Amino acid sequence: MLDLAAECFDASTLKALARLRLSPKLAARANRLAGKANEGQLTRSEREEYLSYIETSELLALIQLRARLKLQLPIPAE
Repeated sequence: MLDLAAECFDASTLKALARLRLSPKLAARANRLAGKANEGQLTRSEREEYLSYIETSELLALIQLRARLKLQLPIPAE
């Protein structure tokens, strides 16, 4: 499905997708939640929030991979 979606975007849109990053504020929040998760100290609402960051991150990574492949850009080893 993502391959089909990639066909709908022009090169500039694909490049923008490949460069997408969380804002520093959201990245800091996700990192704080990750630390609490590793220590087993998340509240129920924090766990739901943290899981939403994980799910969004996974989807974004797949979208970026497809965009980079379509543009023949290198795949970073992050």
